[in-house]
Amino acid sequence: MLLGIKLLTFVLTVSPASIALAELPGTVSAELFSFSVPLSQSGSGSMTVIADIGDVESEFLLDTGASMVTVSRELFEQVRDQAGTIKVRQVGARLASGKLQLMDVYEVQHFSLGDNCDLGPLEIAVLERGGRNLLGMNALQSAAPFAVFTFPPALAISNCQTH
Repeated sequence: MLLGIKLLTFVLTVSPASIALAELPGTVSAELFSFSVPLSQSGSGSMTVIADIGDVESEFLLDTGASMVTVSRELFEQVRDQAGTIKVRQVGARLASGKLQLMDVYEVQHFSLGDNCDLGPLEIAVLERGGRNLLGMNALQSAAPFAVFTFPPALAISNCQTH
């Protein structure tokens, strides 16, 4: 109790089947999940995570508003010749700027978060010019349930294959 106000902790849990807001007593930490990946937080509050596509490491902006992992053309040029990378389709996407852009979508065989959390095969969309790498909902849903912690910054996830 703080000045007569009961402090509550809420965790937003996202799983492939549902989204739930649950009240949890006391302090909740990333240790409640199977795996925790450190996040870096900018002064503006955006969070980034280090991820590997195959053996190429890069920084990704955590973006729950993006439906899928999106990579820059420069990053894709580094990973396109990896075994098992195949083009699966094209999609039209509305960018944060409001512009529509046609993007090629590829399946990569290994997409990993942190040191050893392999999400397995995953689809990635390729931006033709500019833009940041985005960690979108298709990756987060495959690791779900997940939670984002701001102090210390961490992405707590439940499903990954360690290697």
